[in-house]
Parts: sequence; structure tokens; C-alpha cells
Amino acid sequence: MEFQPVFAGAEISIVNTIWYLIVFAILLVAVKHYAWGPVKDMMEKRRQKVIDDLDQAASDRKKAETLANEREAALKNSRQEATQILSDAKDNAQKTGKQIVSEANDEASQIREKAKADAVQAKADALQEARDQVADLSVTIAEKVIAKNLSAADQKELVDQFIKGLND
Repeated sequence: MEFQPVFAGAEISIVNTIWYLIVFAILLVAVKHYAWGPVKDMMEKRRQKVIDDLDQAASDRKKAETLANEREAALKNSRQEATQILSDAKDNAQKTGKQIVSEANDEASQIREKAKADAVQAKADALQEARDQVADLSVTIAEKVIAKNLSAADQKELVDQFIKGLND
């Protein structure tokens, strides 16, 4: 009896299967050697790049947070400095204002004292001048009295002239 395979050409099929397995194994070795290594290296480089990018992003985020905190602190300090400057300026303005008022009061007091002294001097000068005039008039009257013997009418006339001379 002759062997009849269930499928026609089954004997060829086993040889082909073995042949395909050998070719597949050779192809598998070739792919592992020529393609798998470079693909694996490429994937490792890609994985490392992603890790580096994530690390860099985390580092950049930390730097940004640090800079933001520094700017916040600098802004707070500048606000405090501005407040201090305004406070100092206000204090200086008040001190300067008080000093100006004090100097003005002192100057006014000096002016009043000088005016009083000038008034006293003017009064003394006026009194001295009046005394000098009275003395001159007395001498003039005495000369006139001596020059002529005065009657009551003459004395009255002399006094009237004296008073008239004071008004002029």
C-alpha cells in the first residue's frame, strides 16, 4: 500500500517546514545582530533623552520657583524700603518745618527787640532834641527878656510867640 498523505504534497511540506525554520533562525540571528542592537540603542537613547528632558524640566521649574521667591522677597524689601523712605522724608519735613518756624519766631523776636530798642532810642533822641530846643528857646526868651523889660502884655505876647513857634 502506498502511503497517501492526508494533504497532497505533505512530504514536501515537512521539508519546507524544516527549511523555513532554518531560514527563520538565520533571519532571526541576522535581525538580532544587525537590526535589534541599533533599534535597542536607539530606544535607549530616546528613553535617556526623555529622562534628561524631565530632569531638566524639574530643574527649570525649581529655578523658576526660586527666582519667583527671590523676586517676591525683593519686592517685599523694596516696599519696606519705600515705606521707610517715606517715613524718613515725613520726619525730615516735620523737623525742617519746626526748625523754620523756630527760626522765624527767633527772627521775629529779634526784630521786635530791635524795634523796641529803636523806639526807646528814638524817644530818647526826641526827648534830647526837645530839651535842646527848650534850652535854646529858654536862652532866646531870656535874651529877649533881658533885652527889654517886659510888661504883662509883653510877657503874654512872648509866650504866644513861643507857643506859635512850637506849632511851626
